[in-house]
Amino acid sequence: MSSQLLPRSTGYLLLVVLLLSVLAHDAVAAAVCGALQAGLLVVAQRHATVRAQVLTAQIAATYLPILLLGGAASTDYLLAATALFAPGRRWRWAVFVLIVVVSGVVHGAWQPVWPGPVYVALGTAATGLVLYSLLRLPELLDRLSATRAELAQATLVRERLQIADRLRAALGEQIAMVRELLADARRDLTARPEQAREAVDHAATATRRIIRAVREIASAQRDLDVQPVDGEPIARLVPRLTILAIVVGLFGWTANQAMEMADHRLSIAIGGTLLSCLFLAGLYAPRYAIPILTAQAAITLVPLLWFGAYWSAWLILLATAVLLTLRGPWATAAVIALFALRAVYTKPGVAPIDPSLWLLLALQAMLALFGLARFWQLSQQLNRSRAELVRSTLHVERLRLARDIHDLLGLTLSVLALKADLITELISRDPARAAREIDEASRIAVDAQSEARALVDAEAAKSLGRELDSARKSLAEAVAVVELGYDDELPDEAGAVLAPVLREAITNVLRHSAATRVRIECRRRKDFLHLDIRNDGVRRASRPGGQGLDNMRARVLGAGGSFSAEVSRGVFLLKARVPC
Repeated sequence: MSSQLLPRSTGYLLLVVLLLSVLAHDAVAAAVCGALQAGLLVVAQRHATVRAQVLTAQIAATYLPILLLGGAASTDYLLAATALFAPGRRWRWAVFVLIVVVSGVVHGAWQPVWPGPVYVALGTAATGLVLYSLLRLPELLDRLSATRAELAQATLVRERLQIADRLRAALGEQIAMVRELLADARRDLTARPEQAREAVDHAATATRRIIRAVREIASAQRDLDVQPVDGEPIARLVPRLTILAIVVGLFGWTANQAMEMADHRLSIAIGGTLLSCLFLAGLYAPRYAIPILTAQAAITLVPLLWFGAYWSAWLILLATAVLLTLRGPWATAAVIALFALRAVYTKPGVAPIDPSLWLLLALQAMLALFGLARFWQLSQQLNRSRAELVRSTLHVERLRLARDIHDLLGLTLSVLALKADLITELISRDPARAAREIDEASRIAVDAQSEARALVDAEAAKSLGRELDSARKSLAEAVAVVELGYDDELPDEAGAVLAPVLREAITNVLRHSAATRVRIECRRRKDFLHLDIRNDGVRRASRPGGQGLDNMRARVLGAGGSFSAEVSRGVFLLKARVPC
């Protein structure tokens, strides 16, 4: 992604241009010292383990030439950038500020511009921060990209913990109470059947309360109006660091221009501030980029008629804005034209300026601003994609949990409620069978707690074979004839898709039909696992629709399979095919 928006070498290119400007302006010895400092800065950027030692060497390379030779080029911005790479977050910015102040004191007295120390300090701070940002940002963006998988996983874990807490609150004490009531009914079954029946009635009522609570949780999970949160600190650091560097660079440039142009200081300061604000507005409001660029062009070009060379520095700021806003040959032509217009003017000063020097200075400014602006755009784009990843991950997980709560846990609780109703009828007619059913209902209550935990466990496997056996047991008491046929070995991945489909289908048979015969067949045929469920006794009001069937269809289609459900002559036929 970054290769499409900005070459990763922008920081190094700016470093080279800065060194060339030193060579063009100062002696070869100063350029050699600058090259040594630039090399130390690159080492600090690339090797975190030696940054403290590099900072010490950088201080010596910056100030020893002054002590030994009596003067040197003002390349303190290289030392300032190195200080920002140094270990220790608490004091690195303090060292940076100290270096900026010392730079102004040491080199400011030699400047013809008033006040010299402030002029030099601003240049050191702005250039050092811009260099640090351009060298640091690729690493931060790489880390942002690399943590996308961890972000998705953290989102899943956070959502599963929340739903686990809600399920625990809904099931915890209530299921425990149901189990206690069933145990009381088992104990009183022979001696006090009326008390046993009353206990089972209370258990059935409690179970239906749990079902309502679970359905509310499932319904709440379908609410996708959520605000995703990106917990990665770098996601906030990158755009903030970039925009800070842009602001410091723009207003540092404006301040330096105003101090250099004593004859028009106020006009330069107002114009530079206005153009800087428009430049930032173009970044924050890209939909209005063309009108903003038009305003920038007017404020940059029209005052040239009156201020001439005093105003010419803003042509480079306009060229940067053109590169950021326009694309294609028109953008290139406009930038060349603006550079040519800048070459027409000679910057007023004590001595004529070497054309190569102003060109290097112009390239410095454009590289720094263009690089930082592109990095800011990239970081915003990457953060938006990370936010979308959180949102889509959260939505998919919420829908999955809603389906699983409805299909898996809902069936178990529904069977438990049906068992309680059956036990109530059996207590007086067949106490022995009622005892067996109570034992089975107690086991189902334990299963409900286990399934609630499994819902939020990504590794909990849903065994289709186990579900087929469970379906046989669930149907045996309510349906006269149950036919079940399936392969001895069923594929795990396809089985995990069809297991909840089977459970929801059995729930529908138990709750919405008066079936006397149910046939379930699950076979592997070629590259697909087939699940066919047929039952008679479909009620007239029944039709192949509803939340349960929608959930089944979504599961199967999401796995690349096919799904159908239809009623014909009182027989309901469900067919699901999943690739394996």
